[in-house]
Amino acid sequence: LKAFVRYVPRDVVKMMLTGSMEAGSVMVRKVVSIMFADIAGFSTLCEQILSEQFMQMMTQYLQAMCEAIVHTRGTLDKFIGDCIMALWNAPQRLRTHERAAVGASLDMQARLVELHRSWSSEGIPSIRLRVGINTDAVLVGNFGCEYRINYTVLGDGVNLASRLEGANKPF
Repeated sequence: LKAFVRYVPRDVVKMMLTGSMEAGSVMVRKVVSIMFADIAGFSTLCEQILSEQFMQMMTQYLQAMCEAIVHTRGTLDKFIGDCIMALWNAPQRLRTHERAAVGASLDMQARLVELHRSWSSEGIPSIRLRVGINTDAVLVGNFGCEYRINYTVLGDGVNLASRLEGANKPF
């Protein structure tokens, strides 16, 4: 079970074990806050750092960013390359999900500053984090087929959160 929650959000596992969520493809409309957080210039960074050092850096980065999300009761949806997708208010209800998502974003930026301090002594260049957050009514739940099902969100509100992250590229 301990290993399983590394692949599936902890709250989803708990709900499946208690029978309050089925493993099949079931989605409901719900208002959630969705975040996309992406490293600016990731491809260039990959070329600049040796693979062993790069993996160590990325593990530290993902750990720090995910801690900020989980600390604010967010649900880690997935990693899309270096992009982190997270949501608040699902599967567990969170009244202040909008505030929690923004709070996680600010905490992520602060944690990145701390990482830069430790990385600078190792010759690892600084990175910038772009974030897009949107709150909207979207489909939430298990989506997939007989080969693979993911707990995720779908809809225009998800696409807008992704576009907001991308709109930060000039900054």
